[in-house]
Amino acid sequence: MTTPTTDSPARIRRIYDGHAGLYAPSVVTEAAALLDAYLATAEQHGLDRKAADEDGWLALSAAEAISRKYGRPATERTSTELSQLGRELNTALTAEGLEVVPTPVRMGTGVAPVPGGPTWGMDGGLAVALYADSGWELMVNSIRTSSHTIHAPATAAGAREVAQLVHGVLRGDVADPFRRNR
Repeated sequence: MTTPTTDSPARIRRIYDGHAGLYAPSVVTEAAALLDAYLATAEQHGLDRKAADEDGWLALSAAEAISRKYGRPATERTSTELSQLGRELNTALTAEGLEVVPTPVRMGTGVAPVPGGPTWGMDGGLAVALYADSGWELMVNSIRTSSHTIHAPATAAGAREVAQLVHGVLRGDVADPFRRNR
């Protein structure tokens, strides 16, 4: 895999910022590396990098290809895998200094709001879930809620990235996917 250029991660981040989901740093890095590989291939075919992606289709293609990789698993996860990832997430949330709280969200982990941060719903907190047939999902900690995919690996490292993103949303440092004017 090629090392991403300075510009590629910024271009990928701009694309992802326009989407409703959240994207782990490792996903941005992976998409930037794919973009650089596309651009290197374009150069091998005699195209200038800037001209090859003047309209941004290569950047969009790289961003979409990698994000889809983390939206749904190729095969359903087992209950053992889900339990292990749930434990990894709880550990990561606690390591971030967040309070894990009960949630009505099936297969979810509730997270209490942080002082000075935005709030949602009656309890004000968020919930994160991972299902057998989906990626990480972020939602308001309530019975009726919409969800937004967190594009991150379904691994211990991915759970840590999810916890960091959730912490950022709770602090107001990461764009709130639940706000309409995002």
